[in-house]
This record gives sequence, structure tokens and C-alpha cells, in this order.
Amino acid sequence: MIRFVILVLIVVAAWYGWKHYGDVLTKRPGHEAVIENRTGLEMTRVRLTVDGKTYVRESIPDGQNASIPFRVDNDASFTLVWQYGDRIGERNWSGGMVPRGPMTQRHIMTVDEESNVMYRAENK
Repeated sequence: MIRFVILVLIVVAAWYGWKHYGDVLTKRPGHEAVIENRTGLEMTRVRLTVDGKTYVRESIPDGQNASIPFRVDNDASFTLVWQYGDRIGERNWSGGMVPRGPMTQRHIMTVDEESNVMYRAENK
């Protein structure tokens, strides 16, 4: 029985190494998303989704920024969802464009007092 368990572990490790050897040996450059809170209120339950992956920040105080490093496997766009403290209702925004590569960018999303999002991208 112990030999079988060891054999299964070796097979799983070999399969994982075969499928992910490129990711393990090379570090790809990544993008960076910066969420700037200029609303006058604390943003809470902030979720940024890009290329099917969701990144979460519990809160971003007024006047502060949150920086989120990320990588994408495909060209993608952003979805940003947030709330203001304990107030009912979510705000959301979709837009922007993230290229797969090889160029990496800093994507800056500034949320203003009226919950409008101003998006800009700059090369890293």
C-alpha cells in the first residue's frame, strides 16, 4: 500500500512538472492595476476581475491607492466592483484593455466623487 501511495505521488509530481515547467523556470513580467480612491468616502469590498481572475481588497480609504500586480494569458478587460462602507448597493465599472504581452503596463483607475471611473494606462 505504501509503495502505491509513493508511486501516485511521483506520478502527480511528474505530471505537474510536465504541465508547468515553463511557468516554474521563467518569471514573466506582469501588469499592475492601481485603484485610486478620490470619492470622499471609504471604498469597501473592492473586487477587480481581469482575464477570469478576481483580486480583492477589503477597503481603500479616501485619498489612498491600492496596487494590484497581475498577469494575463489572453487579451482582457477589467471589471471593478465596490461599495461605500455599510451603504446598500454596489457600484461597478467595466472597461480598459490589457494586452497579453509582451508589453506590460500600469493600469490606473481613478474613482471620483460621482462614482465615475477614469481609466488610463501607461507603459512600465
